[in-house]
Amino acid sequence: MSVLIKLSSLPRLKSLTINMHDISIDLASIYKLVLKLSILTYYKLSIDATNLFISLPIATNQHKQQSAIESLIIDHRCSFDKISAIISFTLQLRRLKLIHDIYGVKFYDFKTFIRKTNPKLKTLNVIIQCEDMTYLDAYQWERLHLDYYLQLDKFFFTYYDLIDNTNHQYQIYSCG
Repeated sequence: MSVLIKLSSLPRLKSLTINMHDISIDLASIYKLVLKLSILTYYKLSIDATNLFISLPIATNQHKQQSAIESLIIDHRCSFDKISAIISFTLQLRRLKLIHDIYGVKFYDFKTFIRKTNPKLKTLNVIIQCEDMTYLDAYQWERLHLDYYLQLDKFFFTYYDLIDNTNHQYQIYSCG
């Protein structure tokens, strides 16, 4: 954590990738420090752990400092509410990649979440592991794109579905 605190003394830091393993901390402290980096435009946080906690509020007018992040990669378990809170600080966001294990989350709930993100996204990359085949309905994705993301230039979607529970084998559907 002390290294992150010192990052604010790097005035030209534009890109940051953090990889962590086996941690049990409140990720809000990491996100709060990173979101304050004034010229950071690319941020990726990868965490290989299941015991994660984020107590970050949604940005409001009280939060005067908005992040300059344009490219955000969230590669850890996180609820849609917490992802929405993180994204609420990134008004300049143009590229979003979610690598997310979604268990039991219906497409409707995902659609409700994605509508809350910045409609100025140019690139959206979604990787989902779920058993809801509705995610594979191309018409729904097209409607979402036409109704909310007219500026979207690139859309990448990967869907994993468990086909053999005993050997943990996954069927992969990918488009983009």
